[in-house]
Amino acid sequence: MAFIVVLAIGLAAGGASPPAGAPASSPPPPADSIAARVHRYLTARTEMGGFSGAVLIARANSIVLRRGYGFADLARRIPYTPETRHEVASISKMFTAMAALKLRDQGRLALGDSLAHLLPDCPKAWRGITVTDLIHHTSGIPDYEEALEIGSEKYFETMTRPDAVKAIVAHATTLPLDFPPGTQFHYSNTGYIVLSLVVQAAAREPFDRFVQRRLLEPAGMSRSGVFDGTHVPEGLAVGYTRDDLGWAKTLAGVPLDSAGLRPVPRLPLAPPEGDAGIYSTVDDLYRWSRIMEGSRLVPDSLAAEVFTPGLSNYGAGWFVGRGFDRRRMRHNGILPGYVSDFIRFPDDSVTIILFSNLDRARLDRIARDVSAIVLGTPYDPPVRGRVITLAAEQAAALEGDFKMADGKLLTIRNAPDYLTARLTDAYTAGLIPLSRVEFYFPLGDGRALFTLDAQGKAARVNMRYGGEDHIAERVPPGEGAR
Repeated sequence: MAFIVVLAIGLAAGGASPPAGAPASSPPPPADSIAARVHRYLTARTEMGGFSGAVLIARANSIVLRRGYGFADLARRIPYTPETRHEVASISKMFTAMAALKLRDQGRLALGDSLAHLLPDCPKAWRGITVTDLIHHTSGIPDYEEALEIGSEKYFETMTRPDAVKAIVAHATTLPLDFPPGTQFHYSNTGYIVLSLVVQAAAREPFDRFVQRRLLEPAGMSRSGVFDGTHVPEGLAVGYTRDDLGWAKTLAGVPLDSAGLRPVPRLPLAPPEGDAGIYSTVDDLYRWSRIMEGSRLVPDSLAAEVFTPGLSNYGAGWFVGRGFDRRRMRHNGILPGYVSDFIRFPDDSVTIILFSNLDRARLDRIARDVSAIVLGTPYDPPVRGRVITLAAEQAAALEGDFKMADGKLLTIRNAPDYLTARLTDAYTAGLIPLSRVEFYFPLGDGRALFTLDAQGKAARVNMRYGGEDHIAERVPPGEGAR
């Protein structure tokens, strides 16, 4: 949907057996268990038409929840299951980076090698770029997705070409670097395509064959692979998108088979597309998560190196930082028709893997809420309700300035089409009315809840999102302008 409210500052399952510890079927979990809460949450999202895909949650090497929702192929009524193959998009980067590290360990390249040594035909401006720069997004090579605007007509025109990779690299060689190599962080899909060319050159074999032979097969990822540009893997989910349903339909909920879903044109993803060329399953990515805990394939020292960030919070194909006041390693993936998220909380021994073949699924919010449920922190169920129209006097009673506990000013105003909330130095967003005092807050995927005084005027507003209350009290007239 088009988020008009942000004004702005600001779907054949195969026969692969599940991972160890995952029974083909299991009894219903206790009503208050993590699995039950996550299942209720994702079921609600699916019933509203906002999710189709799969989840796998593991804790202390035991699977907590492993389940599919919605359809892998809506037209053929094929359900999405944990065995469904999915385009994982940028999650591919962790395998491209690992391929380079493996070649380093085999003595076929050094991380300090420059592109002048590895790719002799590279442009002069690239000769100072090292393998480390490519891995950590400090190369300065401009990102092609920023220029193409993912999902745009220009994007599909470029990305559906069989020679898309060659064209992307050729164009990149004509552009100046965004900054001198090694001096800044800037996420670059183009840089990871170049990294896959480096892997291919150092391995002396095609990138896709090297990754399959040296990483995916040894890891037991039997339903994963690298796209070859022509063949569509059996059991690959169809990717879907849809137009904006409008807030009335969206918040009331629309079944997936009535939600106007349409298949997205498939991208060839011809190798070596090291930025986004891998397909996998939630089961196989869980295998990789176990591998990254230290294994023969990835020893402890190598895993530690992967999770050591460079200039910013990016390690070797993983964002390394904090979430929910804990260490968190994470990478998401976004392609037309496919979104995914791979999250590890190592100190809690938690892995969360989420796929959706509906690119309008708000997977970032879903991942946030599922993480909160698993970690036992506050969260909110999906907002659902009937959109109403406020009378002018009802809207006027809510207008005013409200002060947060930290002193920031929240200003509520009645715009021509809807109420708006503006928080100083943070956001300006629209509010969708569900009642006189309750509104959907799309920017935070939460609610704005007003408390009225005896005269029916708003005395307080609670901008609740992410399981947290953000309460602001009305400021006396004139004080907010000081």
